[in-house]
Amino acid sequence: MTSSYADSWALVVGIDAYDDPHIQDLGGAVRDACEAVNWLRNAGVPDDHIILNAQPTETSRPLLEALGPEIPWRDATAREIGNSVAGLRAQTGSHLFVFLVGHGIYDPSTRRLFITKEASLGELDVFSNLAVEEHIELFLSMSFPEQLLIMDGCQNVPYSESARSRVAAGMPFAGFTAKAENTLVFCFACQQGELSVEVEGRGLFLSRLLEAIDTRDPAPRILDLDFDSGDVSIDLRKAVTEVVGPAVKKKAWAQQPRIRQEPGVQVYGAGTARRVWPLHLPPTPAALLSIAVKPASAVRDVEAIVVQVEGPAFWHRVAPEPPSKAVQVPFENRLPHATSLRVMCSLKSPSSWRKPAERRLRIDGGDREVVFTLRKAPSGENTRRSTWSAGDDGAAWVFVEGVDAAGRNLGQNVLDMPPESPSGIDVTRENGGLYISGRYDDRERLVRLASRIATTAPEGASVAIHESSEFRRTAVRLVLPDGGAEPLVGSLVNTPGITVGQEKRTVREIERNPLVDVRPGHVEVRVDLPWGSWSDVVEVFEGIAKDVHLPATVGNGLVPLRVGIRADVWQDLPGCSVLGLGPRPAEAVLHGDHGAIPPQPLPGSNGWLLTAHPEGSTWGTCMSLSGVDVTFPLHPSLPLALDSDGGATRVEPLSTMAHAEWDALVSLGRLSGHDPRRLLQADQAWAPDPVLTLARAYACFAAGADTYTRGLLGLLRARGADICDIAVLESATALRAGGSAPQAARSALAPWAEAETVPVLRWGVAPAVVLAEELDLRGWRKRLETVEASLSPNSVWSVWHAA
Repeated sequence: MTSSYADSWALVVGIDAYDDPHIQDLGGAVRDACEAVNWLRNAGVPDDHIILNAQPTETSRPLLEALGPEIPWRDATAREIGNSVAGLRAQTGSHLFVFLVGHGIYDPSTRRLFITKEASLGELDVFSNLAVEEHIELFLSMSFPEQLLIMDGCQNVPYSESARSRVAAGMPFAGFTAKAENTLVFCFACQQGELSVEVEGRGLFLSRLLEAIDTRDPAPRILDLDFDSGDVSIDLRKAVTEVVGPAVKKKAWAQQPRIRQEPGVQVYGAGTARRVWPLHLPPTPAALLSIAVKPASAVRDVEAIVVQVEGPAFWHRVAPEPPSKAVQVPFENRLPHATSLRVMCSLKSPSSWRKPAERRLRIDGGDREVVFTLRKAPSGENTRRSTWSAGDDGAAWVFVEGVDAAGRNLGQNVLDMPPESPSGIDVTRENGGLYISGRYDDRERLVRLASRIATTAPEGASVAIHESSEFRRTAVRLVLPDGGAEPLVGSLVNTPGITVGQEKRTVREIERNPLVDVRPGHVEVRVDLPWGSWSDVVEVFEGIAKDVHLPATVGNGLVPLRVGIRADVWQDLPGCSVLGLGPRPAEAVLHGDHGAIPPQPLPGSNGWLLTAHPEGSTWGTCMSLSGVDVTFPLHPSLPLALDSDGGATRVEPLSTMAHAEWDALVSLGRLSGHDPRRLLQADQAWAPDPVLTLARAYACFAAGADTYTRGLLGLLRARGADICDIAVLESATALRAGGSAPQAARSALAPWAEAETVPVLRWGVAPAVVLAEELDLRGWRKRLETVEASLSPNSVWSVWHAA
C-alpha cells in the first residue's frame, strides 16, 4: 500500500497513424493516450516517470504538444517502444502502469498482438508488433510488485484472418523470468475477433474505464474496504465486468451495423489467488470501531454481529468469520473517517434475551465503541397484542424502547414520536416504549420506521426492538419473470447462475423454493449467464422476506438464439430447419437435389421458416438465402436459426442441451477462459452433439494446447463424425508443430478441397486458407478466400454473403 504513486513508473503508447495504407488510421488513440497521461498525473505519478510513445496525425499532434515539455514523446515504432521497455527494466517502484492504445490482432497461434506504426503486409512484408502475452511475462520480471496493463484496440486489423495468422509475434527481449510475487492485472477492450469502438473521438472502453477508476473520484460500486486497515481500493475486476463492460457492450451493440465488443479482465502472477484485484487509493485517516456484548452470559446467545457500511458498495463484515459456536468479543474493525454505518447484533433462535436494536453511527474522528447491552425477555412477551384493529391474522407490530447501560428502561418519552406516521401505520406510547403497528404486508415499513426512531435515542442510551411473531425469516424471495425460467435462462435451469449474497442457486431450485435466507442489511442479487449478467442491491430487514423480481432478459447484445426463440416453436420441427428472425420474408435455395423450397410464416414473428429433410443435408451441404443474401452450411440433424436483424447476421444450431458451454462456445464463440484439460475430460465423460466437441477443440487450439486439441478430434473420429473442420484442425496443429504440412494432411483434406467445402465453424476458415496455400490446393484456396472476405463477424457458425 502506498500513499501515492510517486515511486511508480508508466509506459503509454498511442498510435493514430500507420505507415501501411491498408491499416486504417484512428481518430482517438492519441487522444486516449493523452487522457491516460492525465490520469497518471492525477494519481500522483511524476512526469519524469511517464514514458510516452505516440504516432499522431496532423489533427491529433496538438494534443501531444498540450501535455507540455515535461512529457516528451517518442515515435511508436517497435524499436522505439522496445527502447522504452528497456528503460523500464532498469527502474524499481511500487507500481507499473502500461497503456496500449491502437490496432491489435488476435490469432490462436500468437494470441494478442499490439500493432506498431510501421507494420505492413505490403511490399516490405514486415508486420512489426508487440506480443502482449510475452510482454506480460517480461513486465512480471521487473521490480514492480503491482502492475496494471490496459489495452484498447481492435483484435482484427483489416487484413484477412488467414493473413493475420502468418504474423510472427514480436518480442525483442530474452533471458527474463517472471517474479512469482508480482501481480499484473490486464484490462482489455474486446475479445478475439471483435472491434473496439470509437465514439466522439474517444475509445469507448478506455474513456469509460478511466472515468470509473479515477483515483480522485472513483465509481462507488467498484470500491473495496479492508476492515483490518481501513484502506479503500478500487476493485479492477468489478470495474471492468460490472461497470464498464456492460455499458460498452450495450453502446457497441446499438451501433449500425451492430458491433460485438465485450471488454475483459485477467490477472497474472500472485494476484490469481486474491479475491480482489486492487488498484490502491491513497489511504485516508481511519478509526477503530470496537463492538462488545454485555452481559458476558448473553454472548453465547449471539448468532452474529454484522457491520454494514451505508453506501455503495455496501461493504459488510460478519463476526465471527467463519461462524463458530460463540462470538468472540470485543470485535474490532478499522473504518475510514466520514463513514456512515449500521451495526446489528443477531440472536440465535430461540433466545431468552431481547434482540437489541441496530446502531447507526458515523465515523468522523476518533475511535468509537458500540456496546450491545442485552435484556432478558419477560415471559409471555410474544403474547402482546397489536393495537391494530384488524385482528391478529392481518396484523404485525414492533416495540421500541430505550435502555441505559445497565439495561434498564428509560421511559417511553426518551424516544421521539414521528411528526406524522406513514399511511396505514399507528405509533403509540405504551409500556415504556413505542408500539408501531400495521398490517402484515406492512412489515418492512414497520421496521424501517422503527429503525429511524431508534436513531433519536439520547447519547449513552441503547435501544431494544422486539417484533410480533409474524416476523420470521430474514430472506430474499426471488420472483421469476412472466413466462417462468425459459425467457431468463433458456434450458440452463439446473446450472447455478443466480447468486444471493454468498449463496448460489439454480432456477429449478428457485422454482421449488424462492426464499433464500440472508443476513439483514444490503444484499446483492446477481444473475450470471454465458451471454450476460444482471445485478441489484436490495436492503433486507430482519424478519422480512424481501421480494426481488428477476429480469426477463439478461445482458445486452448477443443472446443465444436458442434462448431468444421459444423452444416449442422449433423443438419438434422435422429435419433441418431455418428460423428467420429478420424483418422481411426471403426466398431460399437449397444446394443439392431439392431445389427451391418456399418459405412459411414463423409463428409469433414477422420472419420466415424453412424446413428441409436431414437425409439431403450432410456436413458439406450449404444453403443460400437470396432474401438476406447469405450462404451457410447445414447441420445434419439440428435445426438452425438465422438472425439478420441490424445487419449482424448470425446462424446458430438450436440445441436442447442444458449446458453453459454450448452457449459460451457454440452460440457466442468465447474461446478464451477455458481450461483445456477440463474441456477434454468433460467431453470424455459425456458424448454431446459433434458441434460442441468441435468448438471445444477450437478452444484448445486457440490456447495452444494441441495435445488436448488432438484428443478431442480423436473423440470425434471415434464417434464417426465426418466434418471438414476435423481435418483442418488436425493439419493445422501438425503445421504449427513441424513448420510444414505433412503429406497426410493432403490426403485428409483432398476430398474436402475437391468439393470446395467450407468449414462449419468460422474459426476453421483462416487455417484452411493457409493449408490450401501450403498444399497448393488452388481451387479450394480461391473458394475459401472468397468466403473469408465476406464472413460475418457476429456468427460462430460460418455464414457469408452469397456470390
